[in-house]
Amino acid sequence: MILQSIDLDNFMCYYGENRFEFTEGINVIIGDNGYGKSKLYDAIYWVMYDQVFDTSSKEFKPTKQLNNTIISDRALHEAEDGQIQCSVTLTFIDKRNENTYTLQRQLKATKENGEINFGSKSSRRVTKKKAYLTAQVVDNNEEIERIEKKIIPENIRHYMWFQGEQIEKLIDFRDNETLTQAINVLSDISNFDNISERTEALYSQVKNELKKKQRSLSKDKEKSDSLEDDRKQLERKLAELKGQLKEAEENSRKAEQKSSQLLNKLEDAQRIRELDDKRKAVEKDFNNVHQQLNNEQLTFHKKMFTNSWLLKGTEELFENFSEQYSKYEEDRLNKKAEIKAKLAVENELIKELQTRLPVNVPEPIYVQQMLKEQRCLVCNREAKEGSDAYKSIESLVNRSKKEIKELSDVEIAKHDFSNSFKSLYHNGLNQEKIISRVDEDIHNTLIRTQELLDRKGELREELDEITAEMENIVIETSIDTDQAKNIINDLRAQNKYAERFNVDIGYLNNQIKEVEKKLKKLEKDYEDLVVGDVDKGLIKKVDLCEELYNAATSTRDRVFKRLIDTLEEEANKHYLSMTQDNLSVRGIIKLREYNGNYTPELVDENDNQLLQLNTGNIILIKLATIMAIISARKSTRDTALYTLISDAPMSALGDDYTIGFCKTVSQTYRQSIIMSKEFYKNEDLRRELLNGNNINLGKVYMITPNLPDSERTNRKKLSTNIKPLN
Repeated sequence: MILQSIDLDNFMCYYGENRFEFTEGINVIIGDNGYGKSKLYDAIYWVMYDQVFDTSSKEFKPTKQLNNTIISDRALHEAEDGQIQCSVTLTFIDKRNENTYTLQRQLKATKENGEINFGSKSSRRVTKKKAYLTAQVVDNNEEIERIEKKIIPENIRHYMWFQGEQIEKLIDFRDNETLTQAINVLSDISNFDNISERTEALYSQVKNELKKKQRSLSKDKEKSDSLEDDRKQLERKLAELKGQLKEAEENSRKAEQKSSQLLNKLEDAQRIRELDDKRKAVEKDFNNVHQQLNNEQLTFHKKMFTNSWLLKGTEELFENFSEQYSKYEEDRLNKKAEIKAKLAVENELIKELQTRLPVNVPEPIYVQQMLKEQRCLVCNREAKEGSDAYKSIESLVNRSKKEIKELSDVEIAKHDFSNSFKSLYHNGLNQEKIISRVDEDIHNTLIRTQELLDRKGELREELDEITAEMENIVIETSIDTDQAKNIINDLRAQNKYAERFNVDIGYLNNQIKEVEKKLKKLEKDYEDLVVGDVDKGLIKKVDLCEELYNAATSTRDRVFKRLIDTLEEEANKHYLSMTQDNLSVRGIIKLREYNGNYTPELVDENDNQLLQLNTGNIILIKLATIMAIISARKSTRDTALYTLISDAPMSALGDDYTIGFCKTVSQTYRQSIIMSKEFYKNEDLRRELLNGNNINLGKVYMITPNLPDSERTNRKKLSTNIKPLN
């Protein structure tokens, strides 16, 4: 069955009518994360199984639990009151007879006054069209089941339709169940298991029959009963020891499985730890730069005052003040000189008076008497008022009051601002120097701010890159930062557990051998008590059943080992093909046995395990093993009959491995449909896919969200653009 086309109408992000057509070869749907690749995978799965993958719980859930996520948000938003329909239609063609099969699943909802009501369940319609005839609806459930098996048989579905995150579970061969599932796909090994179980039951039955007969012929009934009690006790102990051995083997398997998982994740864990340390350092730098930038921005306006930016352009004011201050000082000095000259004259006169008569001679009362009488009492001459004689006598009155004055005793000006002006002048001198540096200071501040902005942007970008890489590793490996820190310690602990359980296994095996040895001796003692002949036919019957049981067990083990060898051989073919264009160490896939369980390992030519594998190698080993489970079915043509459908199987592969995978898949399967993000941004890789000579290429599509920037906060305008690339 080849998937010819898929039509989506209002399914999830595929608003309206959308169509993909496929051919033989590898068909690739390219898109970045969140663009709708997984939804296309969901659409195929939904039609077949009425289930959709729930990303929150990481499991498939039925339609009735996810109704509101299946119908396009845009369809629900834009619809008028009435019915809203979502549908997906798969069209398959059987190349053996050219019959066409169409499977369509629908989900309906009604909208009334803005309220959405979903139907109780989805419905599916199956039609069959024989070549050159009209299509007919298939109503018969048995016929529908036969069509489904033609599309994909249930026993191989997990290995043909899978998502990248399911790979780990599909080939966890340390788990008995997954190993059994894989081997059952390769063969009818379960039939050998049934034969072994039946022959073991038959052997146990005839042995009990023989013991019963021997006990009836015993010469010492009491001794026989005692031996029988001992036998039962030993068998109970043997069963108990085997139970403990099984538990120890299971614990050892789990410890080794955990150890293997941790070992595979060790490189990713170390990378996460390195990135986390780097992220913390960058985050610290970012916060420091952010704080410095905040400080610069907060103090920018303060610098108008603290750094005197406010005085920018006031140089002329200081020059004017200097001129006015200089003139003021000049005037003050002139006035000072004038007063000084005047004081000199006055002081000279005072000195002259003081040399004529001593002070207070004659006494002031006599001088006043002379002025009153207008006559000098010394010489008795007349001194009329206003005459020179009168004035001379009058000067004797003031002579005692006059003192020689210093310049400092004379007020030069009524309001003296000299000290204030001088202080302002000196302050101006300091400010003049600051003002001369304001332009440079502003320039340096702006440069510093821009440098901090640029540095902050660089650190933000670096931080985003580190965070994105960490998130990608976490998504791909399911390892978070805390787990990465503990993974080395966990690895050591699991290795110790495995060693301890392996010691227990050795001890229990020895104990079981001892008990089995005692049982054999007990059986010999039992036989020695028998009197007479035991029916030879019964003895022969026991021997024959034992041989049958041993033959069935050894045959089952031999067939199982042969199947493991076949699986290993096929896995290496695919692995070699996928790694052909990569020059790194390739190694050889070896399905190694641990306590009866097998796990794929990579070894060198000397059978030594290659450790510290990168994530790409680990994924390739798993993909090669999954492909081998199908291609190793020599009695079938599964790779030609059924379509491989996988979502993001190459998410951890490098460019060479990615192309190698596509090449191998295109040459192994008649048709495959692969959803991939690897070709979205890497245009060189995309060109190699489209133009590669060794790739059997089918259809290639590019899908992108068709959503306005203004509406990216919700999905009410979301649709998906589908662009064919070839």
